[in-house]
Formats: sequence, structure tokens, C-alpha cells
Amino acid sequence: MAALSSGGQIALAFVGGFLAALLVMAVVAFSFLRSSDAYGLGHWKLNAKMPLSTMWMNLGYWTNAKGEPIHDFEEACSTLLRNILDRAGILNQPGGRPQQPPRSLAVLDLGFGCGDQTFELVRLTRPERGWDAFRYVGLTLSRVQIQAARRCVAREQLLAAADNGPDADSFQLFCADAARPGTWDERTRAAVEALADERYAERWLLALDCLYHFKPSRRPVFEYAARRLRANSMAFDLVLNENASFGDKLRMRAVGVMMGCPVDTFLTEKEYLDQLVECGYDRESSTISDISEHVFSGVSGFIDSQERALSQYSVTLGGYKLAGRLFEWFGRSKVVKAVIVVARTREDADLSSS
Repeated sequence: MAALSSGGQIALAFVGGFLAALLVMAVVAFSFLRSSDAYGLGHWKLNAKMPLSTMWMNLGYWTNAKGEPIHDFEEACSTLLRNILDRAGILNQPGGRPQQPPRSLAVLDLGFGCGDQTFELVRLTRPERGWDAFRYVGLTLSRVQIQAARRCVAREQLLAAADNGPDADSFQLFCADAARPGTWDERTRAAVEALADERYAERWLLALDCLYHFKPSRRPVFEYAARRLRANSMAFDLVLNENASFGDKLRMRAVGVMMGCPVDTFLTEKEYLDQLVECGYDRESSTISDISEHVFSGVSGFIDSQERALSQYSVTLGGYKLAGRLFEWFGRSKVVKAVIVVARTREDADLSSS
């Protein structure tokens, strides 16, 4: 009888707890609905077009080919990629001429984002630009971004199929630490090393706005690309201004640590070039081009204008607003430079000069 009474008390306590939880949920829901302003602007979320048409993420190049300022984020981001490819000589390959031998391009893309960069690269290396074959391997540490990229690739491939675009076998995306080739699993390593196939006339490592985050440094992947893949390198990166004041350099080191970068990630141009040479690249044919005037003021101005636009809907950019202030300081103090790096292997440099 005592056991039955005890069981009844437990059941009663359970039911009471369940009812109490329901009551709390009802009160919270009622309070939320009462506090919601049906005539406010919160319904912008219902009007947002999904999926988002683009998910670009880099600092951008904020001047168009006519020298006019760019005000659109997607355009600025894709323009930065085009400038990198152009300086690497990929966009000016002759095409469409019978006397031209077939050309093929293999790209190892580090930190490829959410897929926009991948297919912009495809669009810019069409057969009419002289590239008859294309092979692409992308590496990223972000599982969320690789899922978004795979959705983007699948969507774009449906469109590309009708336009004789590259097939699905041309693309491979992996979640891996691009900064540490020694940690890649067997499948990732095999896909990357397949890019070294002699069938590909040109092999390139592409790193768009990510190298300064690489731990322990850029060196392992540069050396791997140059010596193992015999691949040239093209990148957007930040370098330390050798003429910056001692105080600004110290502040920049601190900023780098707060950004999650290695302490010594920001090198001067000379140090950067020396590192490239040590990794197997040719000094004479490697270039570091300063494009700061087309980057920092543009991206900081865009972030400010985007913050103002979103504030009308009670939305804030959060940490990106702080990033905008940081980019504004970069441009004003000139403590770092935004640069495009093009490095050629010694083998490729010898072929080009012969």
C-alpha cells in the first residue's frame, strides 16, 4: 500500500511538472505574441528571397575597369578575383584560333567560401578564353561553408549543363586544413595530387583573402604547391608596410592575434618574397602588387552604408561593423597593404623565358 502511494505521488509530481511546463510555455508564447508589433518591419524576413543569390566573402576590389567606384558587394568580390586571374595571365590566354594548342587548367583553391568563387572562376576560364579542360579542387576548414558550396555547385551545374559547362567530375570540394598538408586524409591528398598530372598545361594554387589566417604559416602549403604539385601561386593577401611606425606595427601584431592569426603572420614585401623563394618559387618572375587604394576605403565605406540600410529594419552587422573600422584604419594608417601575389615556379619561369 505504501509502495502504491509512493508511485502515485511520483506520477502526480510528473503530471504536475508537465502542466507547469506547459503553463510557462503558454505564458512565454502569449507574452511574445502580445509584444510583437504586427505593423512593424519584422516581416522583412518573410520577403527575403531564399536561397540567397550569392554568399561572397572577401575584401573586394572596389574600382571597376573604367576607374569608377563599385558600390555592390558581389561585384567588388568578383572583381577582386578577376584582377588576381588577370595578373596571373589566365584571362588573357588566346583562344578560338586553330593554330593554338589545347590548353588545360588545374586549380587548387584554398578557402573557397560558399561556392560563388568556384563558379566565377569557371565562368572566367571558359573555352573561348583558351582553356579546353578544367580541373578544380577546393579546400576549406568550415563544414557549414562546404555544405553551402555544395548546394551552390549543384545549382550552378544544372545551369552550366545547358551551356556546355564543365561536368561534375571537374569539381571536388573537401573539408581539410589547407595550411597543413600533412593532415590531409588519403582521399583529399589523392585529389590534390591529381592536379599535378602533366595533362594540365598550367597548375595554380589560388588563395583569395585567407592566407594570413594560416597556422602555423603560409610556408607549408606554398612549399607543397611549388615542390609537390609544381604549381604557380596567385593570392590576395595583406603585407606589413615596412615604413609603418613602430607603434602601428605593435598594434597590428595585437590586431592579428585578436583576429586569430599567428603572431608573425604579417610579413613585409621583402620577407614575403624571400619566403616564396625559399619554398621553391622564382624571385624574378614573382610579383607583389599593392592594390590598397582599391580595397580598404571601399570595403569600409560599404560596411558603413550597409549598416545604415539594415538599421532601418532593426538589424545590425554586429562584428562586421568593428571590422569596417579596422579596414578604415588599415587604409588611413597604411600599416598594412592589400596586395595581389603572383608567384611562378622556377620550372615555369624557365619555360616562359625560353
